[in-house]
Amino acid sequence: MQKHQEAKAFSVSENLGRLLENQVFIELVRRGYHAETSLFYYRSRNDKETDFVTRQGAHVESLIQVCYDLSSERTLKREVDSIIECAGELKCSNLIIVTMNEERIIEKNGYKVKILPIYKF
Repeated sequence: MQKHQEAKAFSVSENLGRLLENQVFIELVRRGYHAETSLFYYRSRNDKETDFVTRQGAHVESLIQVCYDLSSERTLKREVDSIIECAGELKCSNLIIVTMNEERIIEKNGYKVKILPIYKF
């Protein structure tokens, strides 16, 4: 019984992250971005990922990572390191991590990463 409850709790948490990512996608489409022409997913040479890359023509406008909860230092490091590595490869300085409620700016390796709650995105 205990194992089943733990698995269910993990699944709920994971589903909240996916729902938040879907909400960001819907908002980007509402803003006029289109999958396959101006809205992409990106994986770096070192397998770091960013959830959304927005473009206007050939110009990369922003990188957007979605993470429901950044309270764990390990999660925060993973998300920030990923978006910064992708930013270096794509030559982009508009970096955003969308969360459920957190807001702050992190400066690392010459980049500023804006962490925004979904209601301000």
